[in-house]
This record gives sequence, C-alpha cells and structure tokens, in this order.
Amino acid sequence: MSDTELFDNVEVKKVVKKKRVLTQKQLDNLAKGRAKMKEKREALKKEQDKKGLLKKEKKAVKENTTIKKQNKIKKKQEKKDQDEAMTHRQKLLLNKQKKQQAEKLSKFDDLKSKWLCKTETIEDYDLVKEELDSIPEEDILDDDKLETSLLSIMQKYKGEDEE
Repeated sequence: MSDTELFDNVEVKKVVKKKRVLTQKQLDNLAKGRAKMKEKREALKKEQDKKGLLKKEKKAVKENTTIKKQNKIKKKQEKKDQDEAMTHRQKLLLNKQKKQQAEKLSKFDDLKSKWLCKTETIEDYDLVKEELDSIPEEDILDDDKLETSLLSIMQKYKGEDEE
C-alpha cells in the first residue's frame, strides 16, 4: 500500500479549542477599559469638532482681514484718483490764472504803448517810460493797485503841466 491510500481513508477532524473563560474580575476590567476608550473617542471627536469650529473661525477672521485689506486698497486707490482729479483741477486753474495774467500783462503793454505814443517829446517819453516800468508786476496783475498807480502817475504829470 502506498502512503496516499493509507491517508485517504482517514478522516481529518478539525480541532476545536474551547473559548477561554474569563473571571468576573477580568470581565469587569475589560468593561472599564472599553468605557474608558469610548470616553477618549468622544473627547477626541469633541476636540476635533472644536478644532473644526476654530478652523472655521480662523477662516472667517482671515476672510475679514482680507476684506479689510481690500477695502483699504480701494480707499487708497479712490484717494489717489481724487488727488489726481484734484491736481488736474488745480492744473486747469493754474493754466486759467496764467492766461488771465498774460492777458493783463498784454493789456498793460498795450496801454503803455498808447501812453508812450501820446508823448510829444523824447524827454516826456523817457519819463513816462521810466514811471510805467517802475510799476511792479504784482500791481499790474491786481486791477485796483494798477489803477491807483496809473492815477498817481497821471496826477503827477497833470500837476507838472499845470505848473
């Protein structure tokens, strides 16, 4: 007989081990351990929930700061635009003032040339020219001061003519 024939007739039974029987003290300690682990899991879950809330709060705070930064940038940009607009307005006003000043100087030069043309002698011409040249530009640009200066010059020469 061969080895295979010998073992073919034999039935192999599975050996079943008996469960280990725990004492009451062991069962109590096992229950305590399970309860302790359950508490730890619940505490960890609560902590994670708090962290989630903290993360949400941090995210909200971060969003608020970014919004504040964006508002600050917008305000700076608006201020810059206003300043540019203001400088543009100021430039326009300065240009307008310069044009007015140029016109007043031009009118004064015309008036000066008329007065000089009306002089009869070279001596009168030189005296009138000297008087008109002595008027400062500030007085020329201010109509009231110009008027008083011209009136004083006119009275001066009228007074000489009367004498």
